[in-house]
Amino acid sequence: MKLSAKYDMLYPPLVERIIAEERNKKDPVKAAKTRMHQLYGAYLQGNAHKKASQLLDLQGGGAILSLHASTKERLPYLTEFYEIIAKNTGVVETIMDLGCGFNPFAIPLMPDELTKNLEAYHAYDIDLRTKELLNRFFMLEGLPPIARCADLTVETPSEGVDLALMLKLLPVLEAQSPGRGFELANAINARFLVISYPLKSLGGREKGMDKNYSASFENAILNGFLNNFISIASERIGSELVYILKHD
Repeated sequence: MKLSAKYDMLYPPLVERIIAEERNKKDPVKAAKTRMHQLYGAYLQGNAHKKASQLLDLQGGGAILSLHASTKERLPYLTEFYEIIAKNTGVVETIMDLGCGFNPFAIPLMPDELTKNLEAYHAYDIDLRTKELLNRFFMLEGLPPIARCADLTVETPSEGVDLALMLKLLPVLEAQSPGRGFELANAINARFLVISYPLKSLGGREKGMDKNYSASFENAILNGFLNNFISIASERIGSELVYILKHD
């Protein structure tokens, strides 16, 4: 089964898994494309990586954030977002960013209270081009080029870090495999974990997302799905519902 060319640069094991899972559907190509769109296609314009590469050559890392739908939404409150995280975690030396998209390009905009001693940023995405761009960026920032691709629906990164970020990731994982989002979160080896939920759709509608996602998170805590962590703070920051957790 062959999907459209725009998915050729995605992590091959992920593409192969989804194709295999949808093979017996009435229209397997359509079913696989729908899942790919949920994971990836809705967030990036076709020329985003070309523009990002040009901006990177001009050392315009911050401007790259506007090329990805998720980080573009965060731009108006980016400073507040990371200041609140820093207030709860203090300075960190290592960060893991799961389903990162273009978020690591925000490093120069993060407060010193969070990143002044940053030594490594473990970035995980499903796009091979994003991985390469991030590794170029990390080297420019004096960080090790350790961006990787992973299928987080079935793979769990093992690095131990000070801070792990799962920004707007849980709804995506839950749509692919119910229960996987919290399973992954609870398995992460991090002193602090930040989970955020979108409060608006990509089209700008709220649709009761605040109530639904807060209930989902509270249910996960109540039922022990995040029993390796304790929740230490929650905030509504811009269009995101943010939870900060500490390893228990």
